[in-house]
Amino acid sequence: MNSIGDLVIQKLIEEANIGIANAFAVRTNFPVGSAVLTYGGRYYHGCNIESVISGMGTCAERCAIDNSVANGEYCFKVILIKTNLEEPVKPCGMCLQYIAEFAQIPDQDIDILMVSSKGKIERSTIFTLLPGAFGPRDLGLDLTKFQPYKR
Repeated sequence: MNSIGDLVIQKLIEEANIGIANAFAVRTNFPVGSAVLTYGGRYYHGCNIESVISGMGTCAERCAIDNSVANGEYCFKVILIKTNLEEPVKPCGMCLQYIAEFAQIPDQDIDILMVSSKGKIERSTIFTLLPGAFGPRDLGLDLTKFQPYKR
C-alpha cells in the first residue's frame, strides 16, 4: 500500500463530504460519498444516486470514477469511501469489480480508504479486497490509450 499523506487524506475526505451532502438517497436514506485521486493529481468526488426503481442506482465509488473518466482521467492512486456510520464500510462487490478493472489500466494496485463518521480509517487495496479479479487485460484488450503516460 502506498504511503498516503495526511493532507491527501484530508482533501479526499473533504471531497467525499461533498458527495455525502449531494447524495440522492431517496430509497435508503443512506448517503455515501466517495473521492478519487488520479495519477494526474486531480481529485473527483461522487455520491450514491438511487432510483425508486430497485437496482437502477449508482454507488458513490462508481460515481466518483465516472466523474473522473468524464474528465479524461482513467488511473487512480486512491479511492476513499465515507458514510455517516460509526464504522467504515467496504465497497460492494460491483464497485470492487469496477475499481479492479481500472487498476488494470496502469497495472497498479489502488489504495482503498474507508472512513467512518467518527474519522476511523480502514485501509486496504483493490487487489487485497478482490484478488484475481477478471478484467480487460484478461481479454487481451489494449489499454494504452487510457494510460496518462502513453498519451
